[in-house]
Amino acid sequence: MPIQGINDGTGVVIGQPARDTSEISKLDFMTLLVAQIQNQDPTSPMDNAEFTSQITEFTMLDEMTAVNTNLEESIMVSQSVNNTAMLALVGKDVTVAGDSVNLSSGVTSENVVNTEGPGTASVDVLDENGIVVDHYEVSVSGGLSDINWDGLDDNGEAFADGKYTLDVSINNSGIDVPFELLKTGGVDSLRYENNVAVVSVDGSEYYVSEIYKVS
Repeated sequence: MPIQGINDGTGVVIGQPARDTSEISKLDFMTLLVAQIQNQDPTSPMDNAEFTSQITEFTMLDEMTAVNTNLEESIMVSQSVNNTAMLALVGKDVTVAGDSVNLSSGVTSENVVNTEGPGTASVDVLDENGIVVDHYEVSVSGGLSDINWDGLDDNGEAFADGKYTLDVSINNSGIDVPFELLKTGGVDSLRYENNVAVVSVDGSEYYVSEIYKVS
């Protein structure tokens, strides 16, 4: 019985993903190299230096592929470990950008300002209706400075429990001092966005990189 044809065995294997033909494989390279040697002009054979150069390039490519694979695996492991560690933030108090302060049983949450220089912080405390219920001043230095509200009225009595807001301005000899107002609150939940941890604090979301302090 005559043989009609012989296939080269390079077809798609059932159950295996289709090969990306846009990239050359080790087998492709060796096949091309062997074909080049077999079909070279006997009167003008391949130069030894050119042959060695091609082998060297192939070896370097193979090594770079292995390094890239190992690097990708290391990044995935690092991300997995980091994401697992971030879960420990849930239930912790963190300091992030914000102007709110919580009062519970006479105890207030912490507030901090991050300033470019020293000055005097003038603070108005507003209730949930936006009404100013208290005012105080605090001397601050450059960097992070506490401006905590004591939660007491003029008679030394605690204000009603609830959520309040601070309206702050900082001045030094008549010149406004740039600053960022920070609040402290508990991490309610955590989620991931493009492999980056995002925490929820008092209903607002922050990237982990935006956390100033964990307490």
